[in-house]
Amino acid sequence: MKYLTTLAVLLATTSLASAASQDNESFILQAGNKNTAIAAQKNGNNGQATVQVGNKNTAITAQKTSGDDTNKSGTLQIGTNNTALTAQTGGNNAQGTLQIGNNNTALTLQSNSSADKNKSTAAQIGNGNTSIAGQSEGDNTQNTLQLQNKNTALTFQSNGAKGGDNNSTTIEAGTNNTALTLQDTAGNGAKGGKGGDNDSATLQFGKKNVAITAQEAAGTGTAPAAQGGVENGSASLQVGNKNQSLTAQDGTRDGKAADQASNDSFVGQFGNGNTALVGQKNGNNEQAAIQIGNNNTALTGQKTPASGTGINGALTVQDGNGNLALARQRIANPATTGVNGSLIAQIGNKNTAVASQGDTGLQPMIGANLQATVQVGNGNTSITTQTASASLTNASVTAQFGSHNVAITAQK
Repeated sequence: MKYLTTLAVLLATTSLASAASQDNESFILQAGNKNTAIAAQKNGNNGQATVQVGNKNTAITAQKTSGDDTNKSGTLQIGTNNTALTAQTGGNNAQGTLQIGNNNTALTLQSNSSADKNKSTAAQIGNGNTSIAGQSEGDNTQNTLQLQNKNTALTFQSNGAKGGDNNSTTIEAGTNNTALTLQDTAGNGAKGGKGGDNDSATLQFGKKNVAITAQEAAGTGTAPAAQGGVENGSASLQVGNKNQSLTAQDGTRDGKAADQASNDSFVGQFGNGNTALVGQKNGNNEQAAIQIGNNNTALTGQKTPASGTGINGALTVQDGNGNLALARQRIANPATTGVNGSLIAQIGNKNTAVASQGDTGLQPMIGANLQATVQVGNGNTSITTQTASASLTNASVTAQFGSHNVAITAQK
């Protein structure tokens, strides 16, 4: 009881202190099982804190404001099978959820029609927890921390008006965890274009974890045929065995600025039996995958935009045995100058490197294919295929150090 009293005082004097001069304030403290806390606030600046200690509790917070752009809410639940639901709209929005225990669910929905802010942080400590965050029409920022096993973190972020910005960081430590991050931004208003940005970082420590990141960056349409969008950027780090990382990045370019070009992605995996899959399109396209361990797979697919200069750049480094590296690069419009560049380096035995470079058009490409493969060890295989016009460049270098290695190169 002393703990609860202290906690109540702290929340009342910190979380709500900044809201003391606002029109809406609320604090709820419940100790026990199967409790329900509902807080609905409207037409003030809002501010809410809920504390529940026990099992099978539910905390529901709904906030709406048309005042001076402030929504705040904090939820703390300690126990199992608890649920925290928070919906905020019409303010700048900010939400923090902390759950300690097993089989808990945190759902945060934020919308915004004012000055560009959404923030949500969810922390869950225990097993079988789920965190879902949906944000729209603000600049959007989301952080999720999950510790222990069989947890799921879902982050959905969009944006409105002329778009720009989405940030998300997910950290999971344990086994059989899943992190899904989807980001978009808008644009296409006032003669089109704009949008852009998107950043995401996922860190997972343990085994059999899954990290999925999909980023777009909107834009496109009108003035004449504007586009905008692009800059993405994603980093995934996984430490452990049998993890999977999937990253997809897309965006447009040309008129109505935004961030012009750039797709960046880094995947680092340390352990055995891991898989890294990256697909990039319409940016400058740059990707690096580093895997340390055995029986890992790294797959990279890149495609340039249909207009303008495009560059595909991929680096894959694998240290261990029985690894597979596949890089596939395509120039979408052969009539424009484009470059495919790929480097695969493998250290160990019985590794396989496959590189495919070319174009998707009906006419010869103007650009160049550049590929280098380096393998150190025994029983390795290197396969390189390149397609370009007769007057332009296919350049391939394969270096193998060891015994019983095989190198195959096909150029056209």
